[in-house]
Amino acid sequence: MAKEINWKAIVFFILIGLLGLSIYYHKDDYSNRRKSFKGEAIGLSTRFKYGRKVTYLQYYFYLDKKIISKISVEKYDPTLLNKFYKVKYHLNKPEENDLILEEELQPDSITLVKAGFTKTKYYFYDAGVTCKYIEKSKWK
Repeated sequence: MAKEINWKAIVFFILIGLLGLSIYYHKDDYSNRRKSFKGEAIGLSTRFKYGRKVTYLQYYFYLDKKIISKISVEKYDPTLLNKFYKVKYHLNKPEENDLILEEELQPDSITLVKAGFTKTKYYFYDAGVTCKYIEKSKWK
């Protein structure tokens, strides 16, 4: 007697294998795409945005105009906010970019002005202690 072939099991294992290969090549494709970005700029991380299952860190940088972008992060980390990082971008399509969170920058004011940022003054009212407006500044 010939054994019956379980086609459902064979198809299931083939699909699992294809899914594994797809994940492997997609990860490799992302790192190659990141290496192809030749332009560099300074980006400022501003806030977190939340998707359905993903947390995004929103940042912007200046090239000819202000370009706002976001990168997915594993979790909310307030230590990433309001800091400068290196941004790698595609020379022909700067909308395709990547924030390099491993390289926090400590640029001086001249470098920031050349990168397109401006320092703006703002005031906040200190109601509890001095009852005065206190002047502060930040990079935008």
